[in-house]
Amino acid sequence: MNKGLMLSGPSKDALAYVEWLREDFRFSDILVQISPALNGHAFPKLKLRYKPSLVQLEGGISHLPLLDPTMRATPLAPSEWRKRLKEVHDSNCVVLDVRNGYEWDIGHFHGAQRPDVDCFRSTSFGESDSEEAIASDPLANVDKEKTNILMYCTGGIRCDVYSTILRQRGFQNLYTLKGGVSHYLQNEGPVEWVGNLFVFDDRLSLPPSAYNPEDTTVPSSNPQGCKNILFANCYICGSQVSELRHRNCANIDCNLLFLCCMECVKDLKGCCCPQCTTAPRLRPVLPGNQRYKKWYMYRELEVQNELAV
Repeated sequence: MNKGLMLSGPSKDALAYVEWLREDFRFSDILVQISPALNGHAFPKLKLRYKPSLVQLEGGISHLPLLDPTMRATPLAPSEWRKRLKEVHDSNCVVLDVRNGYEWDIGHFHGAQRPDVDCFRSTSFGESDSEEAIASDPLANVDKEKTNILMYCTGGIRCDVYSTILRQRGFQNLYTLKGGVSHYLQNEGPVEWVGNLFVFDDRLSLPPSAYNPEDTTVPSSNPQGCKNILFANCYICGSQVSELRHRNCANIDCNLLFLCCMECVKDLKGCCCPQCTTAPRLRPVLPGNQRYKKWYMYRELEVQNELAV
């Protein structure tokens, strides 16, 4: 079973907790990922949830030999990963983004292909059978014994799981980014990375500078320019978006997470499609970098407004 802990607090107190934790020999080498909460606490409420696994895949993962290190990919330190990425175009190598498709949409490593699915649960790299699936699978026709496969995700857990699957299918040269993208940005800065990093909390998106504020490195070998985000498109009209941050559909019964230009936000009242604009439970359009609150809070506000009238 995978175990995860995410918390927020004053830097001094948070770092003191980390040092206390490392005094226990069982956690002496634990890798701690740090990123700033720009608008106060990232986790203002205490939530404890039991999950058999942090990673969900169709068919489950209980049958996988996850505790056998020889079945997982070889972890590469951020500096080695950076070196490998620069050699991708001159070697027999494939870069796999083992995340959700919508995470790729706001930021990814150069040379990495967008996942063919929006949800990691349905990832099928290296498992293609039909002709249609093979066409979108970068591992469909590679030499399993000679091709170097570089895999990355946000923190590294999904790579550990999926590399085991690929190992069982005969792929020999598997490598992962140790600590994931967040660890890379903290140590190497934005080199070979374009865009922002998706995070699974109210912040949703963080720029590379958030992980290493003192780094002044300008991304190299970026054909689009370090400030150009032409890869990011509006889910509704397909135009380029200037804000690398998702929003939820205003229709609470849809709640789709999507990228949207400000014109479409205004025209569709924060919804993802015309059909959602006529839904019975609509929340107000979100201004700026905010996330929706629970539905009952908007319902109570609506009742108060009706009473005031």
